[in-house]
Amino acid sequence: MKLAYTVCGPETKADYLAYKGPLADMCASLHEIGYQGIELFVRDPREIDPGALGRHLEHYSLALAAIGTGPMFAEDQLRFTSTDERIRREAITRAKAAIDLASRFGAQVNVGKLRGDIARGDEGHSEFLRDQAFQEICGYAEEQKVWITLEPQCRFAINNLKSTQEALVWLRTKQFPNLRLMLDVFHMNIEDKSIAASFIEAKDYNIHIHLADNQRGVPGTGNLNFPDMIRVLKALGYNRYLSMEIEQSPGCHEAAVQAYTYILQLLTAD
Repeated sequence: MKLAYTVCGPETKADYLAYKGPLADMCASLHEIGYQGIELFVRDPREIDPGALGRHLEHYSLALAAIGTGPMFAEDQLRFTSTDERIRREAITRAKAAIDLASRFGAQVNVGKLRGDIARGDEGHSEFLRDQAFQEICGYAEEQKVWITLEPQCRFAINNLKSTQEALVWLRTKQFPNLRLMLDVFHMNIEDKSIAASFIEAKDYNIHIHLADNQRGVPGTGNLNFPDMIRVLKALGYNRYLSMEIEQSPGCHEAAVQAYTYILQLLTAD
């Protein structure tokens, strides 16, 4: 398994569960700690210079593990289920821009809150808009050989596809060939009966994992059983990224060091 850390894109403005600062400085810090990849949170990928990003990644021997689309919703309220066609089209356009960027680096694009809530009283139309948008971006991504990942998120974040099990049923129904899962243990702890059992159930679909403890802190500082999670993932032969999405406390560098040190100990234990 490989370790990655979430970082804020240079065009984002808000604070996220991610390292924040000049891209070169963040890459230098994460490389020094030992991380192998970054997960880039983007608001508008069209504003990112792919050449500069590539140079920083190459210089610091880092991979672009994934692109997160959360800031598109958080900062600009873009979502696939919007009944405002302008908002909905811009959400899809930016998702496609993220796919363009991901295709240059062999990365995947994650969709969480960008999918939008399902409107009460008009569930059928909301679900139609959501699924139509996924069909469009997955078709676009397939042409560029990019994976799209759906992130199940808990009831406090979104009102649809909240658990691993809900997401699996939906994925199997839609059968988009390049759509998979990105599982976040913080959300799984709230919505799933068992994190370990969900990893096993989703083993053929899960291609990326977010780690955080139950209070969104550094793994190992709360109540989640990370030794058990890592044992299960090892047994399943999971060999992709574990990406830290945590509160940046007491600071970005300190949080990144603590998270890396703890998870690496579990990965290297017998």
